[in-house]
Amino acid sequence: MKKLIWLLALAGTACQQQAPATQVAAATAARRPAAPRTSRPGTFTPRLPALFTPADTLTGSMRELLRQHDLSKLWQNGSEERKINPTLEGFFGPDHYRFALVFNEVRRDAQRPDIYHVRGKSHYRKNIRSFSGLLTVRQIVDLPRGYFFMAGAGAELPDTAAAYTYTARAQFQITEENSESSGVFEGEAVLDFYTLPNPATADYVTAVMGTDERMPARGCGLLLRGSRLNKTTKQVKKFVVATDVFAAAPDIYKDFAVGDRGGEINPKYAKLGWNEAWENEEWWADSPQPSLNL
Repeated sequence: MKKLIWLLALAGTACQQQAPATQVAAATAARRPAAPRTSRPGTFTPRLPALFTPADTLTGSMRELLRQHDLSKLWQNGSEERKINPTLEGFFGPDHYRFALVFNEVRRDAQRPDIYHVRGKSHYRKNIRSFSGLLTVRQIVDLPRGYFFMAGAGAELPDTAAAYTYTARAQFQITEENSESSGVFEGEAVLDFYTLPNPATADYVTAVMGTDERMPARGCGLLLRGSRLNKTTKQVKKFVVATDVFAAAPDIYKDFAVGDRGGEINPKYAKLGWNEAWENEEWWADSPQPSLNL
């Protein structure tokens, strides 16, 4: 009996001695700053400005329009008059350096007509990088007709009640192939277009005077804007490209050329890659590739 009482007393003493230590350890852990979260080796999570919210959704009529009309060629800048040079050109970063994108392939998803699988190349300075990704249509709205509208081929819009004009806004997310300073793009693609039924036809809506800021795509039919995250340096820079570079950033063109007839590029832009703008180099040319797996 005495032995039992002695063991119970010893256990109580041990508990009294351990309790303060446990409390001190807990208090120390509470004061200790949490360890920073790190990604698993080899993973990369882009952190780019979001241009869309979950509220950007398609209605039933928008989805039906996308089902009836495949906009692949328009997203690709692949209409007949643009096949010679399908690039989207514009500006990159705060210094407005010359920048270009091309979609070598755009395919509508077999199950989701609002999703397009894209593959192409980017051109910045002397770097040409291949990329792939998705373009997801998030909204389609009516584009009120105006006297300044024309069709993408330079003709007047079809004069028929069956021709409807729209603006589509899509979220694009593309990733360049892994290499030094390769990047991730995220942004918004804006497409002004019209449709005709029987047979289902879609083409650009452009401005009579070439550019017009009253139109969502600034009068050139297709415009992309967003940000690029450099996976090596972690820098994020904005960019804008369009089918007509004058529409991408019309504010800088007041002094883009010098001379009586604008025959020479202003030196402050020439040194930013624009002295190469008219070189006969088809950097976007692609060797045959297997079709995208949809």
